[in-house]
Amino acid sequence: MNRNRFLQSLGMVSGGLLVARPGLAYSNPEEFSKALSGAVDDKDFWKKVREQFIFPDDYMYFNTGGIGAVPQVVLDMVQKSNIENEEYPKPGHDEARWLQVKKTCAPFFGPTVLPEEVSLVSTATEGINIILNGLMFKPGDEVITTYHEHVALNLPLLNHVNIHGIVVKSIEPDTQSAAANVEAIRKLVTPRTRLIFLSHITTTTGQVLPVAEIGKLAQDMKILFAVDGAQALGAMPMDVKSLGIDFYVASGHKWIVGPKRTGLLYISHEKRDLVHPMTIGAYSEMENDLKKGSLKFRDSGQRYEYGTQNEALFFGLERGAQFIQAIGIEKVYAHDRLLAEKFCDGIAKIPDMELLSPTEEPYRSALITFRHKTKDYMEIANHLTGKKRMRVRVVPEAGLNAVRVSFHVYNQEFEVERLLEEIRKYVG
Repeated sequence: MNRNRFLQSLGMVSGGLLVARPGLAYSNPEEFSKALSGAVDDKDFWKKVREQFIFPDDYMYFNTGGIGAVPQVVLDMVQKSNIENEEYPKPGHDEARWLQVKKTCAPFFGPTVLPEEVSLVSTATEGINIILNGLMFKPGDEVITTYHEHVALNLPLLNHVNIHGIVVKSIEPDTQSAAANVEAIRKLVTPRTRLIFLSHITTTTGQVLPVAEIGKLAQDMKILFAVDGAQALGAMPMDVKSLGIDFYVASGHKWIVGPKRTGLLYISHEKRDLVHPMTIGAYSEMENDLKKGSLKFRDSGQRYEYGTQNEALFFGLERGAQFIQAIGIEKVYAHDRLLAEKFCDGIAKIPDMELLSPTEEPYRSALITFRHKTKDYMEIANHLTGKKRMRVRVVPEAGLNAVRVSFHVYNQEFEVERLLEEIRKYVG
């Protein structure tokens, strides 16, 4: 696979453990928030944010859309919790503390989302499978999606095609017109359509799909609506309830700057009983009796959680969420979009360069995808990542054969300028 070949070609191996710069990282969100309030200007503000991460000084990271970096407070929390768990081993996890993590993360989905509507899962991929498996598809049931979905959705859908005989219908996202995408979906709807499942922001071009309009279409036609928010949660303000979304999944390791192997799943309490728990264990149930053959699930998102958990990872996720909240989600969104638009403006001025992200600015995100008409996309990416220590991501998906950059809280304006300069010099 092209992407694997690209990753293998980097040859970037760290010889030692990196630690935060002494005196610059803050030990808790309160200290961090206080420091930010004392920033003399916007440049100083984002410099303080950058200092919370352990990137080497000569390294620029433009791949949050792939894997986000975690700040020092997250690393510290995970390590502290792991040590405590080994000093005083205990069976199970503290349910009150577990609920507190959900209370911290629930506002990312919207102001009225309840902690009981949130499940802590290992990845967005697990959340996707919980939804699809739990809907108990029948042969001939139809699901509408796009051709620009992540493999985390594509594979489970194909699995249900093979196992249950569902029918998957897809649209090619139109990057010129948001309204055209809504109409394309409308044309695919039939009486057998059971679910619309697509990305909030596509992994390929960073296109913000018109989820509000699609949500209204789904509600009007009494179709369930699920959204893969791996590229959106923690990157932009939202309100899943006002958007008409029934199910929403997200990664913890991208824009919320949490640890790897954490994720979040929202299932509206009104639609909870439509998604049957298929993988269950301790903590999923309210009561059970094998002799009587009785089983009663928790009346919350906890019914989709099971077994022994690694508390340290989710306490780290909570710290990441608090980190983003200390900055402010509106400020995060404005910062990331400012950098993305600065990059778009620069790319547009480079001869023979194609911008594959949407032409309508409101439907662009912090992920920008581009390609050159004559230069090989793999060579451009290898040059930037391997030689110039500017980590980007190749996009072979959907036949785009392009390069993607993504901007987040640890990126600064001078980095965008440096990135554009290197691209200009390389393509000549």
